[in-house]
Amino acid sequence: MRQKFLIIFILFLTLGSCDCQYHLSGVVLDKLTKKPIKNVAIGKMDTSDLNNSFNRKTMTGENGDYEIYGFAGRCNEITMFFSKDGYETQKIIFPNNSTDTILLQPTNKLQAALFDYKKGLEILELEKSNDYPSSDKDTTACINWALDKFEIENIIQQSKPISGPEWLHLFGHYPCRIHGKLLQCSTKFEYSINSGAWFTVSSPDTTLMFGSFKEENNKYFLDSAWTEDEMENKKPMLQQ
Repeated sequence: MRQKFLIIFILFLTLGSCDCQYHLSGVVLDKLTKKPIKNVAIGKMDTSDLNNSFNRKTMTGENGDYEIYGFAGRCNEITMFFSKDGYETQKIIFPNNSTDTILLQPTNKLQAALFDYKKGLEILELEKSNDYPSSDKDTTACINWALDKFEIENIIQQSKPISGPEWLHLFGHYPCRIHGKLLQCSTKFEYSINSGAWFTVSSPDTTLMFGSFKEENNKYFLDSAWTEDEMENKKPMLQQ
């Protein structure tokens, strides 16, 4: 009897050793605005139940923070999916016990309840800063760059929605930006205009990207986007 108990105990230890405990922590940010995103679902995908794809999930907190404990068959790598409406789902492979910053790419789907750049708007707040992450660390060119409320309204209403690849390849990314809040149809939105001729408009759930392509508006920026003809010629590259 004692020998049988010993065999069962050893078997239990052997099976238990196949799983290991993992611990992951960090913060989830909007890739464009670098602001925290709350209520991001984090978990492993369960393909057997597509209506409830996460077999278990953790939600990010008010500051975009997360902390996850669990057990996995492998100790060296943990795979997690980060999902939220208005953002592209990210598959991230972590080393165990890691602390990471996750950047989610906003989708560019215009929804009826969201901002419409073609409609009237009112600029409520306006602030200039040189804190946008950029490979160009020289802020000297930013000293004399400024926009007033009328110019901002004009830029927004004469720009066009852009995709992530267009934002990356067609525009400059400078440290200086003008940001604040705007009002449209009794709804407040946050905006951020980069001096590279592009801007974002954000609601609590979604961030939309826009680019300025009108030549007469190039005077408002430190750089200009490719022209529409250049953009048409480059579309095959952007779609790859």
